[in-house]
Amino acid sequence: MTLHPLRARDALEIAFVNNMPDQALAATRAQFERLVRAGAEGREIRWRCYTLPGLERSETARRYLARDHEGIEALYRRGADALIVSGSEPRAARLDHEPYWPQLQTLADWARTHTFSTLWSCLAAHAATLHLAGIERRRMAKKVSGVYSFRRLGEDWTGERTGGAMLTPHSRYNALDAEALARHGFKIAAWSPDVGVDMFWREEPSLFVFLQGHPEYEAETLLKEYRRDALRYLSGERVDYPDQPENYFSAETSQRLRQLRSRVLERTERHAEQALAETLSPEKCARPWADDAARLYRAWIRNVSDRIEALRHSA
Repeated sequence: MTLHPLRARDALEIAFVNNMPDQALAATRAQFERLVRAGAEGREIRWRCYTLPGLERSETARRYLARDHEGIEALYRRGADALIVSGSEPRAARLDHEPYWPQLQTLADWARTHTFSTLWSCLAAHAATLHLAGIERRRMAKKVSGVYSFRRLGEDWTGERTGGAMLTPHSRYNALDAEALARHGFKIAAWSPDVGVDMFWREEPSLFVFLQGHPEYEAETLLKEYRRDALRYLSGERVDYPDQPENYFSAETSQRLRQLRSRVLERTERHAEQALAETLSPEKCARPWADDAARLYRAWIRNVSDRIEALRHSA
């Protein structure tokens, strides 16, 4: 493993590559940073943010990135102990047709031997798996959106008890096949018979951890996504009215949303945007996956620290 000199760094150097759409840049950064710092358990963390070229940005987003993020070449010069790569909103039908595809390939190759561990989130997990193993994601019959229970399997990198359940929010149109992953040496760490794989991993030799879900989500993130998609339908930006996130809204809100959807599709609702706002505004969303998310990030940072210590002792 070709790593930058360890020991000039007393703090854990955690790099975050933020590929999110403009409106989610700041929120996503904050979500991941919160989990990382909480998971450090007293260890000193140096958190730095980077961005890939090739993503179209508004002028406001470019100013934000210039102030709070560095270009990816700065990461390659500086190095990092661990890396998190966020997902992005897809622009092309195929991942290898995305404008940032060559840069993401370079990042994956660099991370294999220049980090102790890298965590790939959602679309980034799909892209890295395609690059590393040629496994194509498949389009689902409908969007996987909601909070789901996953079974912890025996091949778990965390070293914690397996066989239990964990909750994770998901929000995706695509999926990776568990059998295809297993054939290419990936280990499935969490799985559900309803929505498939949640977390999987492989030694590259860096520990690569792949998440199809979003343990970093805030309590209201799925609500905001649902509202965004419903408004896109009402404005003619999408052709289908979105399904509600599963296992998420209260029974009362869920019923009111079903009734509103029926009225919208039957074209009997004259003030759909106002009705949507009035239905969603009283909803008090919970975050029942918070403990599982915190446990995941504690295990990940502990794993990175253990790998650093092992390398120090072997030097």
